[in-house]
Amino acid sequence: MWPRVLVLFAASRVALLGLGVLLTTQLGWHRSLAPWQREPWTALTGWDTVYYVRIAHRGYEDSLVVAFFPLYPLLIAAWDAVVPSSDAIASLVVANLATLLAMAGVYVLARDRLSERHARRAVLYLILSPYAFALAMGYSEGVFLALAAWLFVLVDRRREWWAVPLALAAGLTRVTGLALVPALLVIAWRRRTVGAWVCALAPLVAVAAHAAWLDHTVGDPLAMVHVQSNWGGEPAFPLIALGDQFWGFVRTGDVFELARGLTVLAYLALLYPILTRPAFREHRLEDVLYVAAIFAMPLLSNVLLSVGRFGLVAFPLFLALADIGLRRVVFHQAYVVFATVAQIIFFAAAALGYRAP
Repeated sequence: MWPRVLVLFAASRVALLGLGVLLTTQLGWHRSLAPWQREPWTALTGWDTVYYVRIAHRGYEDSLVVAFFPLYPLLIAAWDAVVPSSDAIASLVVANLATLLAMAGVYVLARDRLSERHARRAVLYLILSPYAFALAMGYSEGVFLALAAWLFVLVDRRREWWAVPLALAAGLTRVTGLALVPALLVIAWRRRTVGAWVCALAPLVAVAAHAAWLDHTVGDPLAMVHVQSNWGGEPAFPLIALGDQFWGFVRTGDVFELARGLTVLAYLALLYPILTRPAFREHRLEDVLYVAAIFAMPLLSNVLLSVGRFGLVAFPLFLALADIGLRRVVFHQAYVVFATVAQIIFFAAAALGYRAP
């Protein structure tokens, strides 16, 4: 396992860093930058990385950082304490080491549930995903995916108590930790063991603890929700929120709005093999609940700006992709080409400061 994962990981990191340096040195960056974000890290530390670094240094002291959960900033601070380095290096080392662990977790999960061939394809399709460049950036998706994948590896192997710390950590990494709860509750209901129930509730406990800390520091336990209005967040019906992306494209011709709408549809379409293929029967309900909960959050809040990278943590979809690719050679060939080209385009837009990843 490890040789394949390491080769794929190393090749993708070299390619993204090289492309990022090429883009930002030749074409420039179009947003303000902190000194630590300068070359060669500009393409990988723009956008939200600055908020994580602020939290790592100063905690929750300004209005926008409350949107971000604390574990990834704490890991940045811990790395810097052990191996003093620049903010850029600390944020990227933590994110990319987590991505390496995430790839290994997805591999093991796919191998346990399906086959070795599925595991190889799942990791390949994950790293070639149009939005996988975010896993190389100073973002928290890699950390969350590592926690979620290994959490389900342990739960599948009936080691629920070992999974509890991962469930707590996931709840402190992203609000997406709440998406774990319905799936884990289903498992707990089936097994009726104390460990399974504790594991299912652990993400809720973690999110509640974070809310209590926000109440202490900024006086608002739901600050992470209320701040979403800065990015257009408001209660919405999912179909209306999705339709707004296509309507926005019609009104403005903005192809990125079209891409967001199509991305959601493509992600959700991958539930079809999970719902219909016998290979997915054993874990079908919890996988569907987990994926549905992940996408319910942006669709119900009308915050679809970064929905592409949100889907990176929906690991059952990459198992479904692997199953399709192994059965249909044409699909595999089309995905490898299309996904790679799309990732280059989306990464370029983010690397140059035009579009958030």
